[in-house]
Amino acid sequence: MPAYNSIFNAEASPQLIGNFPLLPLRTRTRGPAYTLPLDNSLAPHLSPEPDSESYDALDEVLSLFRANTFFRNFEIQGPADRLLVYGILWVSECLGKVKPGYSARCVTRGW
Repeated sequence: MPAYNSIFNAEASPQLIGNFPLLPLRTRTRGPAYTLPLDNSLAPHLSPEPDSESYDALDEVLSLFRANTFFRNFEIQGPADRLLVYGILWVSECLGKVKPGYSARCVTRGW
């Protein structure tokens, strides 16, 4: 069974910066990426469905994290896959810094 690839590989020709795609983000902060509309009907801690127009690359990284970490090989089929791999590595590094003895309060405050 192959690993899960990014659905953003289907985009025609995303703008690339350093061989990484500049994909739209769901945010209120201004920046170089195209801003996706916020879904007000969705609770802040929930992620939208992949078919939704407010689904972004960060939602994909978080939803595919557990499934893709179990695969030994990953075939990069486009620039969005490269972003997905680095996003998964970043989440893994963040989870590695959280020590088992830390409480949820210490983790969220950065102690």
